[in-house]
Amino acid sequence: MCDPGCRVCAEASERFAALRAASLAQRRRFDEPDRYSYAAGKHTLHRSSCRQIAQRVGGVEGDDSSCLHGALTRFAHDGALGSGWATHMRMMEPGEAAAWVKERTGPRGGTRYRLCGICAPVLPETG
Repeated sequence: MCDPGCRVCAEASERFAALRAASLAQRRRFDEPDRYSYAAGKHTLHRSSCRQIAQRVGGVEGDDSSCLHGALTRFAHDGALGSGWATHMRMMEPGEAAAWVKERTGPRGGTRYRLCGICAPVLPETG
């Protein structure tokens, strides 16, 4: 850990807080699988009930957690997001998932995404 009042940590705290807020929002969505039935990482679409999603969403520590301070320090000094609090998964309603698929479909129909081989999600209806 670094010293209290560290300039590097202070400069990174706003970005860290934004990432944490986004992770909290996704974690809340994870708790509503009937509404948010799809999940995606950078290139793969899943059903929100996929076992890989539960492993990647994780929990989120409270604001007073010493683990959270350690996560800020690692983020500020190493650029590491650490496991257990940050999620790189996006939980989506069917309409959001349809837009995600559309964004990753080329003009000739080629795809720049894949479907999870574990949960085999059905493509969302495009509107």
